[in-house]
Amino acid sequence: MPGKSSEALANIGLYAHYGASVAKKLGGSMVDGFRSAFSVDADIRRSYFRDKGIQHAKAGRYEAAVPLLEEVWSAGDTAPQVALHLGLAYVRTGAVDKGLEMLEQAHGADAADIKLATVLGLAYVQAQRYELAVPVLSKVAEESPTNFNVRFRLGVALDNLGRFAQAIDSFQIAQGLRPNEAKVYRAIAYSFEQMGEHEQAIPYFKKANELEGGGA
Repeated sequence: MPGKSSEALANIGLYAHYGASVAKKLGGSMVDGFRSAFSVDADIRRSYFRDKGIQHAKAGRYEAAVPLLEEVWSAGDTAPQVALHLGLAYVRTGAVDKGLEMLEQAHGADAADIKLATVLGLAYVQAQRYELAVPVLSKVAEESPTNFNVRFRLGVALDNLGRFAQAIDSFQIAQGLRPNEAKVYRAIAYSFEQMGEHEQAIPYFKKANELEGGGA
C-alpha cells in the first residue's frame, strides 16, 4: 500500500507539472502546439517520476522511491542516477540481491564514478558481502581519503574477514577523521582482542566508555 499511495500522490503532482508543460507548448501555433504537447505525455511522466523518485531516495524515503523509479527503469531510462537510487532503495527495503545486481551493473558501466562505487561498497557491507566490499571500498578510500564512513566500513569488512591488523589500520584512520566517535575506539579494541592483544585493547575500551558517558 505505501507504494500505491506514493504513486498516487506523485500522479497529482504530475498533473500540475504536465499542465504547465502543455501551456508552454500551446504558446505558438495552437494546433501544432496541441499535437506536440500531448505527444510527449510519456516523456513528461517519466521525467517527473524520475525526479520525484530520486528526491525520495535522497531523503531516505526508499519505499516511496521504489515504485516511481521502477516505472522509469521499465520505460527504458537506465541512466546511472536511476540505477544508483533504485538499487540503493531496493537494498534498503530488503530486496538486497536485486539492488546489488543493479548497482553492480551500473558500476561495471562506469567504474570511475566514485559516488556509485561508494554506494555499492557500503551496500556490500550491509549485505555482509565483505569479500566483495573490500576491493571496492579500498579504491574509494584512496580517492576520498577524508570519507569517515568509507574508512570505518572498510575496517568492518576487514575485521569480519579476519584481517584484523588491516582493520585496525583503517579504523585508526577513521579515528583521526572523527576523534570523538566512540564506536571507532570500540571497533579497534575488538580487533585487538581478536588478535589476542588484550593489553592493547584496554585503553580503546576505556576511551569508548568515556565517550559514551560510562566513565573510565
